[in-house]
Formats: sequence, C-alpha cells, structure tokens
Amino acid sequence: MKKWLLVMVGCGVFFPPCAMAIPNAVLGAIRESASPLDGQDLTEPMIAAIRDGGTLPGNWREEGMIESARLTHLLARPHLFGEPVTLVRTLHREEKLESLEFTFADAGSYFGYFSSAEEVDKTLSRKEQQAWLNAKMAEKQQKFATEYERMLASLRAAIQPLVGKGRSKMIEVGKTRALRAELEEWKLPGYTLRLLADGNRLIRIVMLADQKPMRTWLDASLADQDMRARLSLLRQRVEKQTDGTVMLPTLRPIPQGYQPYCGLNTLAMAARHFGLHIDEDWLAVAGKFQNTGSAAGSDMLGLYQAVAAEAGLHLDRQSQLDISSVQRAIDQGMPVIVWRRFSQERNQVHDDFLREWKADPTVTLPNPAGEKERLSWPDAKAPLHASVIVGYHAARGEFLFLESWTGKDQARRMTAAEMAATTYYSFVFQP
Repeated sequence: MKKWLLVMVGCGVFFPPCAMAIPNAVLGAIRESASPLDGQDLTEPMIAAIRDGGTLPGNWREEGMIESARLTHLLARPHLFGEPVTLVRTLHREEKLESLEFTFADAGSYFGYFSSAEEVDKTLSRKEQQAWLNAKMAEKQQKFATEYERMLASLRAAIQPLVGKGRSKMIEVGKTRALRAELEEWKLPGYTLRLLADGNRLIRIVMLADQKPMRTWLDASLADQDMRARLSLLRQRVEKQTDGTVMLPTLRPIPQGYQPYCGLNTLAMAARHFGLHIDEDWLAVAGKFQNTGSAAGSDMLGLYQAVAAEAGLHLDRQSQLDISSVQRAIDQGMPVIVWRRFSQERNQVHDDFLREWKADPTVTLPNPAGEKERLSWPDAKAPLHASVIVGYHAARGEFLFLESWTGKDQARRMTAAEMAATTYYSFVFQP
C-alpha cells in the first residue's frame, strides 16, 4: 500500500490532465516578464547589496512571510557568477536585507512533467513506445548531469577570486537527518557565502549579511523560544470570523509550476507556516526525487515526518479523513495536508462557488447527501493531487482549502463530506 502511495502522489505523475490543470507558477511569471536584466551578470550589485546595503536592481515580487521575515523573488533571468539562474530570492527582516539566494541547476524545472509521452509515435507497440520513452529520458538525464557538473565547476571557479586563499568549511543545516543539508561556507568581509550542491538535482548559492548564520531551518525569530511559546504563536494565528468560519489566514500558496511537486509544495507551505525556511526544491533533494519528471521512487512519507520533527511537532497519518481531528488541528493553528482525488469538473465547481459566495455569503454548496452530487465527485480512477486545509465552518459542514498553484491564493470551500470521500491520505500536524 505504501509503495502505491509513493508512486502515485505527485499530481499528474501518471495522469497528464492533472498536470494540465496547473495554470502558472513563479517561474512562469519570471519567464513571461521580459526584463532589461535578463542575461546580465548581476554578481557585483548583488554582493554590494548584501555586504554594503546597496540597492537591489530590478523588479521584485512578494512571496509571503516566514515569521517576521519577508520573501521576494526577482522578475528577471539574469546571470550570477557567470551562469544563468533559475530563481533569485531575497529575505528581508524589518526592511533590512538578510540574505540572497541564487538557484542554478534545478532538476525540478529542467525535467518538469516529462512530456515526451505526447510525442511518442502511437503506431508503435506498447513495448516499443516504452522503449522510446526510456531512451528519451536517458538522453535528457545525461544532458542534465553533464550540465550540472559543468555549471558546478564554473561556479567554483567564479567564487575562487572572491575568497582568495580563504579556506572554506563544511557546515550542516537542519536537526533531522532527512532534512540535514551539507553546505560549503566561506566567511568574507561583510557577508557569508554558502554553496549547496547535493543529489545531482540542485545547485544553490546563498549570501548572508554579516551576522551569525543559522545552523537550523527554523527562523531566527524563533531560535530562543521554547516549544510552548511557539505553539502559542500558532494558536494566535487562528482567525474566528463572525459568520462561524475558523481559518488560518496567513498561510500562503507556494506556486508549483509544471513540476510533479504538489505533495512537496503543500508540505513547503506548511513548513513555512511553522517557521521553517525550507522550500520545495530542497525537499525534492531530501526526499530523494529522481531525475525522471515524476515523484515515483521518492520517500514522500518520510519527508512529511521529517518536516514535522524539524518543527518540533508530531504527525498523525490517516488513511481516512477524520473531520473532527482536522477541526481540532485548525483550532491549534495547524494546517492539514490531504492527498485526494482530483477532477477538472469539481475544480470548476469550487471556483464558481467562491465567486458566488463572495457576492452572497448565504449561498451553500450542493447537498452532499444527493445521489447526483455524489456521482459528480472524482472516483478511484481520477488523478491524484495534494491540497492544504486551512479552515472550516462547522455549521455549514465546509472545509476551506488552498492549492499549490498561482491564482488560488484565496481559500476555496468544499463540503467536508466531499473532502472526506475523495481524500485517500491525510496528514494532521499535532503538538
């Protein structure tokens, strides 16, 4: 049973309609936003910004908060250290730039959903089609591996003049074994430079302002707080509205893009809510994602347990959704992740209902007891997807949930009955 779950979750791993349901992403917005900085090497101005407090070039988009830290990403595709970047991200605290993060070789963006299945010659036998797909994937993997090694060598060569004879040291970040990252670190005048290259999936350079760099994924503002204080902060984020809705309004989506990452992005959303500076790209490395354009073979269940442990929490895995336990978790400030069956038709129903509800908060979803309504729910043959429950309305029998894609940053509503009937695995975080 567990192996089946690991293979299937990933939002479109074996079901292209789910992949096609995802309209846009962080990277999509960057690629679609032409910038005069595209292709320019911004190494010097970026170093000046982190070291001297200089002005950051370009246009930046807000990406949410982790505790008191504000995240943004650059709407451009420049070069850093002589190489093209996939994503440039900042972290500010009280308007002071605290870190810059440059993502280079990123297997998730490179492989995406493996789309060669759409190109295969349908006149070939099933065995011949699979052989052709295997050959195309092997070719793509070799190209990425070659580029990964070339880029890593190039970045090391570009870093060398900055560090001179300064010696690096290897450091570890993270307290749980599964999420622990090993980075190479150099102390330079006014800032610290870290290089992460792990798993033949990801190369990342992080520059930190001259301060004591953290050795944990936990936000610096929480470093000196005990677990009781942190749990109190989570409870304080629960919003009880006058109409009876109970929700977590500060939790925000992390856009998934065209990657088999719905299980990772929803987990990263929860991790940020718990104050962890963990993103979906590092989770893919830690979860042993293969360079195949799918989540098959990854250790997703272990990854979920590791994030809970990193946050100092417990995780209750349920093969059936327990409505009361979800409500109790929300009351304590804990989002609940569900792996569920997905359909475009129901997705549209929930989109339409949100628009109706915003115009008239008295409208209700169709009665889940109706036979016609239940027949419209996705069945066991439907694509699989991950979502985050962020609220509930007990009297109306509704759950509020978020998705891991752009344009869904306002929680939609689903009857608790439909959520329970279409969920095949739920993850309830607990103190």
